[in-house]
Amino acid sequence: MWFFGVGRRGGAAVQADDIAAQLRRAECDAGAHEVDMAIFERDHADIEARVEQLETELSVLRQRRIEAYARWWHAREDRDRARHIARRLRRRLERTRRRLRYMEGLAGG
Repeated sequence: MWFFGVGRRGGAAVQADDIAAQLRRAECDAGAHEVDMAIFERDHADIEARVEQLETELSVLRQRRIEAYARWWHAREDRDRARHIARRLRRRLERTRRRLRYMEGLAGG
């Protein structure tokens, strides 16, 4: 019986050592994952800050695009208006020149 009692005690000690070794490995793994998590969290924060910066830049660029298009549209309207006025003035000038030629023809003749 003494042999079995020592054996059981020895078996329990070995089992306790195995459990303690597993505990150390698990705690070591948990520590390694904790380090990984800290790195990932820092990366995530950096990326999040960059995304916010890019979204702000994108918003500014969209506003600038809208303003540029508005300036282009107004310039186009001004150009079209100037062309229309130029056409009207050209017709008026031609009419005036025709009248002048007619008047010169009457005066010379």
